[in-house]
Amino acid sequence: MDLTGIFTNHQPKEKINWGEAIGLWDIGRFKVIGLTISEIFLAQAKDVDLKNSLNLGIEMLIIPHIEKIQSFMHKEGLEVPAVPPRKNLDIVGKQIEPNTFIQDDEIANSIREIYKFGLSLDMRGLSESSRDDARELIWGILSDDYKGYDAMVKLHRKKNWLVPPPTV
Repeated sequence: MDLTGIFTNHQPKEKINWGEAIGLWDIGRFKVIGLTISEIFLAQAKDVDLKNSLNLGIEMLIIPHIEKIQSFMHKEGLEVPAVPPRKNLDIVGKQIEPNTFIQDDEIANSIREIYKFGLSLDMRGLSESSRDDARELIWGILSDDYKGYDAMVKLHRKKNWLVPPPTV
């Protein structure tokens, strides 16, 4: 039995639980996948507002979130989802004619669905977290992702790209 905490009034740091670790792993892995998809969509997008939105999502959400998750997991002594070499950066806006494979409205609707799935992963990770620092990290990611989703919905409305779900 470790009585150190009784004599020094110092409690050992609580270990990360499986739910927190898996939640962060899943969010991180999803962000890594989202990075590649977003860069491909950025190369195919023609609409300036959509390109700006994609670029902001990459620079303000995806990359910082990956870095925060990696840092947190490394501090816990855990492996992190691998980020593959970003070889496709040279195609963004250069070698591929925009809208040759997918149109702007299809890109926007795909990104909206990606945001929705990411929000569900964020919520699952948050609901599995009991440590304050893990909850704060995931809450920050969830909050940022919701703002990105909200901005995407507003862009959909502005461009008349919104495909509403079926009504009952």
